[in-house]
Amino acid sequence: MPIYEYTCGGCDHDFELLVRSSSTEESPRCPKCESNGVVRKLSVFAARQGSPASPAVSAGGCGRCGDPDGPCSM
Repeated sequence: MPIYEYTCGGCDHDFELLVRSSSTEESPRCPKCESNGVVRKLSVFAARQGSPASPAVSAGGCGRCGDPDGPCSM
């Protein structure tokens, strides 16, 4: 369900509206003044990025072989 941003032409109030169905082309009303003279604004798409990659070798292990118990005899 997309969220659209609108600006009211009557009172200049900006608001967002969750649209449940794209098949219904109802004109939204301003929640502040109840005017139906609202204009949909151009919205910017936002995406969430994943968490940063963790290091391959944990800190404190052997610097040569990666053994977590400590230095090896290599």
